[in-house]
Amino acid sequence: MDLIYFFKVLFRRKWIILGLSALAVLASYIFLYNKKSLYISQAQYSTGFTAEKVRLVDGSSGIDIYTADVKFNNAIETFKSPKVINTIAYKLLLHDLKNPEKAYRHPSKRDLESDLYKAVDIQKAIKVLEERLRNNQLLSSDTNDEKILIEYFKLYGYDYDSLIYYLTIERVGRTDYLNIFFRSENPALSALIVNALGQEFLNYYKNLSSQRTGENAEGIKRIVTAQQDKIDSLGKKLYSEKVKQGSIDPVSLSTSAMETVKELETRLAEEKSKQNEHLNRKKYMSERLQFLSGSSSGNSSGGNDEIIRLTNRKNELVGELARKGGSDAALEKQISDLRSEINSKSSGGGSSKNAARLKEMDDLRSKVSEEDALLNAANSTIADYTSRIRKYTGMANSAPVGSDVTIDGIRSKLGIENAQLGIVMEKYSQAEGLVRDDPTTNFIQTGVGQPALGPESKKTMLTMALAGLSMFFLSSVIFLFMEIFDPRAKTPTLFKKQVKLPVTNIINNIPLNKSSGQEINFNNLDGEKNSKELLFKNSIRKLRFELLKSSDKIFLFTSTQQATGKSTVIEALASSLLLSNKKVLIIDLNFSHNSLTQKYAPSVLIQDLAGKLKYDISLSNQQVWSKTSLNGLNVIGCHPGNFTPSEALYSIDLPAFLAALKSEFDYILMEAAALNDFADGQELAVFADAVMAVFSAEDAINHGDEKSIKFLTSLGVKNRGAILNNVLKENIDF
Repeated sequence: MDLIYFFKVLFRRKWIILGLSALAVLASYIFLYNKKSLYISQAQYSTGFTAEKVRLVDGSSGIDIYTADVKFNNAIETFKSPKVINTIAYKLLLHDLKNPEKAYRHPSKRDLESDLYKAVDIQKAIKVLEERLRNNQLLSSDTNDEKILIEYFKLYGYDYDSLIYYLTIERVGRTDYLNIFFRSENPALSALIVNALGQEFLNYYKNLSSQRTGENAEGIKRIVTAQQDKIDSLGKKLYSEKVKQGSIDPVSLSTSAMETVKELETRLAEEKSKQNEHLNRKKYMSERLQFLSGSSSGNSSGGNDEIIRLTNRKNELVGELARKGGSDAALEKQISDLRSEINSKSSGGGSSKNAARLKEMDDLRSKVSEEDALLNAANSTIADYTSRIRKYTGMANSAPVGSDVTIDGIRSKLGIENAQLGIVMEKYSQAEGLVRDDPTTNFIQTGVGQPALGPESKKTMLTMALAGLSMFFLSSVIFLFMEIFDPRAKTPTLFKKQVKLPVTNIINNIPLNKSSGQEINFNNLDGEKNSKELLFKNSIRKLRFELLKSSDKIFLFTSTQQATGKSTVIEALASSLLLSNKKVLIIDLNFSHNSLTQKYAPSVLIQDLAGKLKYDISLSNQQVWSKTSLNGLNVIGCHPGNFTPSEALYSIDLPAFLAALKSEFDYILMEAAALNDFADGQELAVFADAVMAVFSAEDAINHGDEKSIKFLTSLGVKNRGAILNNVLKENIDF
């Protein structure tokens, strides 16, 4: 769909678009005509936000553009605050109530008769307003009287919403100035408001800024106190740590401790070596003793029991002597006597070989006991070294070599906190300075509002032109979007994109209420007023040519959806064939909607032919079809019903019947029901020589059409393409 098509779409709707534009112009004129005349006054203020001498929040004198923008926005919002606007409103209403003859505004006649106006006591209202202005307070809706008085402002148009609607406050470019505009029906009122608004803003902004700055100074002071407490705590901690370290130099203490640890670790390694040596010797002797004890176990123990008892006793004494350090004379005498007695019994009771074994066992037991004593001594020494290493290692870690970690850490943190205290103290000094400063000192009214000499221009012509153009473009865009998102196949180009079938013919839309397709073909039409009919007639001629150049005689016309114009196409095509002196038969097989039967009202209906056909006699001699008022055009109708051809004509041999009809007519045109809803077309396609599908440009191609189109494609050579019907004359070329 190209640009030219869109322009033509808009051109077809030009009267609607122009009409809507004219209505918009008329509506804007009526609105402006009835709009009351307003007088505008302007006041200007220099803020000082961009002046070099202004001190910013951080105390510097440089100009921060972003900060200045924020200040301007804050100032504008403060101008529009309810506190400022309502204070002006109180003064205005108070003036009108006290001086009704010089009032800026008067309630309308309808408002004067309202219950709200009658519910307010004027004198009491004056007293309440004066009190609120004196105490710098706003009315409250908590009490019923003040709630009614708040609503009373609306009768005069002094309520917040009414005043703020006609108030405009803006910064002049990127300058230091603010412009204040107010529009009203009274020029004196406009001037009064822009001038009074500036003064009320200064009062409110001054109080608000002083309050905020004072709160900021108090907050910084609390931070200073907390920071000082933190520094005092760190000082006490540093003093305690120095007292804890004593007079010994922590560095020397750490170095000495590390050297002691190294010496002790050397001794510990030597002692562990001795311990391993004693363990290995004990293991060897224990295994040898076990071996000797096993080899002597088979001998008689009559005399050996005493020897064993004496030996065990001797070993016990040897162990006790070792525990006492080996210097007990009494124990040594007992051990010597036991050895003599053991030797005596061993030599007198058995062979010399047995005595030697017993002697070796006795020596081994003695040596094992000695090794046990040495191991106990080594274990005690190792435990002592380990304990001392742990002690001196702890002393070394409490103050690593080269630095006093604890004290230096406290000193470093104390330095950081002192620096932070200095920064906070500086900010506190700045905040105290701002408290003493007046933030509104640099606000100066550079332009005083004056009553306007004449009302503000309504810009009637400009507004009407903008209204008309806006409606013109808006309606154009709406129509374009409607066309873009319209799913219908309205043009041949769109149809070809959506339906993958060859397009046999394009037939334009005609008003059938004036004349039928048959009448259009037989009438001689000319002139611009009959351009649609002439185009339709030529389109049917093109379709007739497609039939004449083919050798087929039986044509089936079907569609994917209902009401696509199949009957109109068949009727027009049949009349066009008559003009070519062809004999045509129309067979209505659309049982769901037999419009052709209803139009021609034939006396012969195809269901009634069952059992009456005789193929050995010429069909022309039988009552098989009905003649029409047109010479050469004959019709076979059908009874309507919910059935398919195979159900309604099961007793008729359709192949034989159609073959017999071929010899009687030049062309046979059959109509079948829609493929999406009925199986009629699929059943009749078997008996037809060619099949044509009629589509309407007013229908959208949907999912159901895809299956029907797939069936038409599967017909192969029988498929003679699609006929796009009901195309607007303007869309034929697209």
